[in-house]
Amino acid sequence: MNRYLAITAALLIGTACDAASRVIAVHDPQAAANVRTMVATGIKTLAGPRDEAAAWRALFSSNDVVGIKINTQAVPLLATHRAVVDAIVAGLCSGNVPPENIWIFDRDLQKMRDAGFAKPGASREVAIVDESGWDAGAFYESKLVGRLIWGDLLFRPNNEQLSTRSHLPKLLTQTITKLINVPVLLSHDACGLCGCLHNVSLGMMDNTRRFELYGQNGDPAIAEICALPSVRRKLVLNVMDALTAGYAGGPAFRPQYSWQPNTLYFSFDPVALDATCLQLLEAKRKEAKVSPLGERAGHVATAAQLGLGRNDPKQIEVIELAP
Repeated sequence: MNRYLAITAALLIGTACDAASRVIAVHDPQAAANVRTMVATGIKTLAGPRDEAAAWRALFSSNDVVGIKINTQAVPLLATHRAVVDAIVAGLCSGNVPPENIWIFDRDLQKMRDAGFAKPGASREVAIVDESGWDAGAFYESKLVGRLIWGDLLFRPNNEQLSTRSHLPKLLTQTITKLINVPVLLSHDACGLCGCLHNVSLGMMDNTRRFELYGQNGDPAIAEICALPSVRRKLVLNVMDALTAGYAGGPAFRPQYSWQPNTLYFSFDPVALDATCLQLLEAKRKEAKVSPLGERAGHVATAAQLGLGRNDPKQIEVIELAP
C-alpha cells in the first residue's frame, strides 16, 4: 500500500495517522516570485520524501489522469493563481505524470479565461458548463427545490423548471482518476467559508444556488456531496491558495475586505484545512471588528461527523514553514 492509500485508509476507518490531518502552511512575503519553491516545499513536507519528484510519485502514478479543480468565482483578483497551478503541473510532470493526463477545470469558461486559464487553443483546460458537461447519472438529490437556469443539465429554454438534483461533472466521474483541489481562501456570506469542501461540492455541481439562498448555509449539502464516492475516493490533495484572500463579503471580491497572507496551505484532509483557515478568517474578522462567521460555516463540523476528516484543533497538526 503506498503512502497516500495508507493515509486515506486511516482517515476512513478513524485510526490515528500522523499525516492524515496535518496542515502545512508555507509563507513567503515574496510569494509572487517564489510560488514554485513554495509548492515544492509544501508537497515534500506533507508527503514525506525530501525529493520533490519522489513526493509527487508517492501520490500519483504515470497511469493516473489528474484533475485540478480551481476556483475562479471571484475573478480576477481572488481566483486560483495561474502560478500555483503551473507549479502543481510542473511537480506532477516531475513525478512522471504525462502532461496529457492533467486536466484543469472549473465551472464557467469566461471566468476561467479572466483568471488566465482556458485560453483559446489551451489543451485540457476546460469549463464544465457548455464544454465537458454534466453526468446525468451522477447526482446529489435533496428535498430542497432549485429553479434551473442556463448551464444546469436539465434546463430547457422558454420553460421554467424546478429540480431537486445537482449533477457531478463527467470529467470527474468518467475521466480523471485522482483530484487535486485548489480553492481560494474566501469567506462566504451564506456558507461561512468558500474553502476546500465548498470548492468540490457547490463549486463543482449544477443547480446549487438553492443551497446558498437566504436562510440556507450549505449544510448538510456541502458535506454530503463531498461524501459521494466520486468525490471522496478521488480527492487526493488540497492546496489552499491564500496568496490573496478575502475575509468578508465573499465569495465576491471586496477590496476593503481583502488582504495578502502570501501563504499556501497543503493537506490530505479537506476538513482539517478548512477548519484551520476558518480560524484564520475569524481572527481577521475580529481584528477588523466584523461579526464572526460562526454557525454559517457549520458544514465543516458536519463533514467531520461524516468521517471526511477532522475539525478539532487538538487533532490537527499545523506546520508553518518558509520555502
